[in-house]
Amino acid sequence: MKEFDRALSNYVREFANGGAIRHFVELGYSVDEIKEALDFPMSIEEIASVVWDEYVASGVICLNEEDIIRDYIVKIDYVKDYNKYGKTSLRKVTTKEPTETRQYVDCDFGKLIYKNGSQFISGLNKIAYASAKMIDKLPWPLNTVYVDTESRLGQAVIEYKEYLEQHNDV
Repeated sequence: MKEFDRALSNYVREFANGGAIRHFVELGYSVDEIKEALDFPMSIEEIASVVWDEYVASGVICLNEEDIIRDYIVKIDYVKDYNKYGKTSLRKVTTKEPTETRQYVDCDFGKLIYKNGSQFISGLNKIAYASAKMIDKLPWPLNTVYVDTESRLGQAVIEYKEYLEQHNDV
């Protein structure tokens, strides 16, 4: 029963806000800005999770070095097919689409938060407010991730890393 409740909750959340959150991510909104813009109530953690997933899916965040080197993305489409009797079925079609080369910066904020979360937050308070809001509230993993330097998130990460290097907090 718990699995059904969780699946139903995910479906309702996706139906109510999933597309809107992804749209706001594409526009460069932070987690807090998205929370303010949504009509349907949703927790910060749920929003941050959807934002993180969208960053990973769009290539703004790469979870390993192999994804950085890859010069294509795998796109999945579904094609409607009809058999000789007119019965409809969907067929999964995967294609490789070339992508432009991106520059990435390595980021290990999850380790910093784990070691000393209060120092991480105080460092965020020392950089530009908009940059801090892009970094704050995201579910940073303990392993190193790679962030696209051209994205708004990438610019915020670079600014924070420069602050850490200047103040020897690395």
